[in-house]
Amino acid sequence: MNTYGERLEVALSTQIKVELVEHDMDQKDLAAAIGIESATLSRYLKGHRNMPMPTFFKVAEALGVTPRVLMERAEARIQQ
Repeated sequence: MNTYGERLEVALSTQIKVELVEHDMDQKDLAAAIGIESATLSRYLKGHRNMPMPTFFKVAEALGVTPRVLMERAEARIQQ
């Protein structure tokens, strides 16, 4: 995992998981809220598939944050 993009992808996945805990949600809840299968969300969060931007926007909305805030929080994880 050398590139910034790869590190950001991992950090974003981690941040989404943190947001889920903070919102007392699980992956199944989030998948239902954004209209995708929970297995699909799991593949995104494990890095097996790239999350499409429209899905990322839905994830942020379901978590009650803007896409920008979610991305900034993920970027902050890289700098830790």
